[in-house]
Formats: sequence, C-alpha cells, structure tokens
Amino acid sequence: MFHRSAVFVLLLLGFSLCSLAQINSAPFPRASHEQSHDSLSSLAGTVLSNGNKPLENVFVELRSPIGTTVGSTYTNSAGSFEFSQIPSGSYDVLATSGIDQAQQRVSLSGMPTNVVLRLPVSAPVRDGNGGASISVAQYKVPEKARTAMQKAEQALTNGKNDEARKQVEKALEIDPRYADALTFRAIIKMSNYDMQGAKTDLQQALTQDQNCSLAYFAMGSILNAESKFDEAVRSLERGQSLAPNSWQGYFEMGKALLGKGQYQGAIREFDRARSLVPVEFPVLHLARAHALLGLQDYTDAVTELQAFLVKEHEGPRVQEAQKLMAYAQSALSQAGK
Repeated sequence: MFHRSAVFVLLLLGFSLCSLAQINSAPFPRASHEQSHDSLSSLAGTVLSNGNKPLENVFVELRSPIGTTVGSTYTNSAGSFEFSQIPSGSYDVLATSGIDQAQQRVSLSGMPTNVVLRLPVSAPVRDGNGGASISVAQYKVPEKARTAMQKAEQALTNGKNDEARKQVEKALEIDPRYADALTFRAIIKMSNYDMQGAKTDLQQALTQDQNCSLAYFAMGSILNAESKFDEAVRSLERGQSLAPNSWQGYFEMGKALLGKGQYQGAIREFDRARSLVPVEFPVLHLARAHALLGLQDYTDAVTELQAFLVKEHEGPRVQEAQKLMAYAQSALSQAGK
C-alpha cells in the first residue's frame, strides 16, 4: 500500500525537517515554573476488553476538563499505563484504539490513583503489513487506478517527479475519490510549499475515506508548520489510532507537543518514532535536544546535539544545532560556577 512506501518517507521527511525549524523559531525554549511536589499526583491504570483481557498498544490521553492535553502514552503488554507528576485536579482519561474509545473522569488530590477502562474493541481488517486497517473505500478503488499509483511511486523513487505527477493525475481521473492518490498529490504539494492546495486535497481525501491514516499525519504536519498545535494533536491522534506502528504520526505528535511546551510528552513521541523509523533520521536527535532544553536538561541536550552533528555536517539545521550547543554549554558552565 502507498502509505507504507519509501516514497512517503522521503517526501514527508523532507517537509517535516522544515516545519520542525518553524516550530522552534524561538531557539532556546525554557521550562515553565514547576508545581510544588505537595500538589502533584500520579495516575495508574489498565485498559481491558469487555472480556477482561488486557489490551496492548492502546493510546491513552489525560485531558483537563476544558480539553487541553496534559499527557499521553500507550499501554504495555499488560494493558497498563501511568502518568506521574500531575497537578491535582479533575481530568478525563481517554483510551482510543481504532474507532473504539473509552473515557472516565478522575479526581487527583495528591495521592496515587488507579483507574480501569473497558474498551469494546472492534475487530479491524488487517492488510498484513504491520498495523493500519484497510477501509471499505480502499477496497473499492479500481485496479487501473492502483496501477497508476504504483507507477507514480516508482517514478518518484527514481527522481522522475513530472512522471509521478502525471501518474497521480491519471489515477484520480480513473477514481476522483481515491484517498491515497489525493494524499500523495497533497504531499507533493507540501514539498513545493503549496499548503492551501495540499489542505484541499487532504480534506477531500478524508471526506472520501475517514480511515486514511496518512492523510491525518500529513494534515498534522501542515498544522504543525502553521503553529496550530491543538488542531495538529487532534488530527495526529486519529491517525495514530488507525496506524499505531507508523513512525510519521509519532514524529509529528512530538513536534506538536514541543510547540505546546509539553516537553516530556514530546520526548516520548520522538523516542517512539525513532524505534519505528525505517531510515536514518538524524533530526530526531535535534528534536529531542529542543525538548531537553525546554526541561533545562543541558547535559543530555548536549549529548543529543553531538549525535546529530556527527551524522549531519552541513545546512541550516547544522547551524541551528551549533547555536543550541553553544547555549547549552554556556548554561552548563554557569551552573558549574
């Protein structure tokens, strides 16, 4: 399927690097004032099926009553999750897997709290390639349109951009509702900085197929570049629930949380992306460094920046990393006095 091809990795990776720089236009993020330890709480929980079986890899989010995301994580093999250092108050715990959701309100008051969520999990259709479901809309795509899309991917892989565009348009002539082709065309437009054109294609793709995970990821990338981080989070959450093994969703989510100043959450997302990305992606070191600077963890930030500079040697991101390195080393020197 198109959304698993190396073509998309190359296209969105290139755009993502640029949009990361836009998110971090303020080069030296600072941590906000910490809460008093007396007012902090912890929340542990388990997500079970209706048959009391633990559910692994379920996306769990902690939200304030007004809908602000406080933290997010995934359940482990025992169906368990945990949030720590949470300010006391009322929160909504939301578990999402595919189209299924479970939600519960909790009140934290400085003591450890436990919660159990029961998720009526639907049985998704699998394509055999690692996680994303195949929608009914995808099954209805004519074979000739699929063939044109395959030719478009191959052409782009070989650097034949004009031929790739020609084949995408051919696929859409055969089936104007082909969500993967609309998304492919949108990502090409993103690489050419035609954001409005890309948005139009992505909105149309999602109208035709609400289970097109790639379209949610691409839309999240655009929203990140526009600093619309809350909107990006919502789009990326939906994509992650549909394709929990796609690195793109975690990378873009990390960028969104970084833009929101939720540095610990950003690091978790970047780490998940790094565990899944199929190609060398040095910018993850740079992204983690930004988050670590936000936490004022200068030592680990320097380590990440050094790792980035070992793997990338020229370009504007190198200059950015060098500036961050100088800042972090200066902070460490001042702390040592």
